[in-house]
Amino acid sequence: MMTTNQDNWIQYFQEHGYVAMERVFSEEEVQRMRKEADAILELILNSSNSLQRQSGRLDLVRNKAGYLVRKIQPINDLSLYLSQISVDSRLLDPMRTLMNEEPILMEEKLNYKQPMPGLSFGFETKPRDTDRFPVHNDWAYYRAQNYPQGIISSAITLDDCSTESGPIHIWPGTHKMHLEHESVDIGLQVQPGLVDFEGGEDLLLPAGSVAFFSSLLVHNSRPNISGNPRRMMIYSHYPTSAEMGVDVRNGPTRLREAPYEWEYSRMKLRGEGRDVFSAEAPV
Repeated sequence: MMTTNQDNWIQYFQEHGYVAMERVFSEEEVQRMRKEADAILELILNSSNSLQRQSGRLDLVRNKAGYLVRKIQPINDLSLYLSQISVDSRLLDPMRTLMNEEPILMEEKLNYKQPMPGLSFGFETKPRDTDRFPVHNDWAYYRAQNYPQGIISSAITLDDCSTESGPIHIWPGTHKMHLEHESVDIGLQVQPGLVDFEGGEDLLLPAGSVAFFSSLLVHNSRPNISGNPRRMMIYSHYPTSAEMGVDVRNGPTRLREAPYEWEYSRMKLRGEGRDVFSAEAPV
């Protein structure tokens, strides 16, 4: 795994499709990101339960151990701090170098992989049965909206990534051409025979690290069996020359969900909220 303590990180990215930079953000910054992640989680889970409707931002898993929050997307409109991080020079400057032009934010998501074994809802949910991600590249999804292949994502680790926590698993060098995908039960997956599904390598990074990767890089992750959250903040930017507009991908979700979140806030003020989760107490 390449980190920025070596001089040829740009060449490494070009050859492997990713580069990792360890401990880019301080412990204080990471702690603040975790607090923001907790606040977002409280809002989305509790507003969903209070309004008897699963938020369109919320991706849930339900297995034998109970619920697990897979991800919440989008999130920038829910956190001033995390929206500021999305334009931090420690993310944008490396992307400017790699793209050779200005990066424009396309989407943002918080992958929690956070177990919620004691959580229950008072309404019907639509959960998945696994928190694993299929072997895929992101452009297989982006292409439906005509986004360019030059998209670069930055993944900030909010928790230490261990083999037990279901870290990002990558196939270095697979970014050099798009590999065709097929539909499977949990999304899009690279067609059999194009990569060795048993190959690849885990990105085992300490909290506060950043991994930059091409939208064509094949990756996935296995289930989180650690019992702890494996939170990762992911921002994806496209090169400005693509002229794809602002917030085209996530904007409709923000517009649909904001009225429900405001209504929940008013319910809280009236003492009518039906909260099921607090980040300060075990579920």
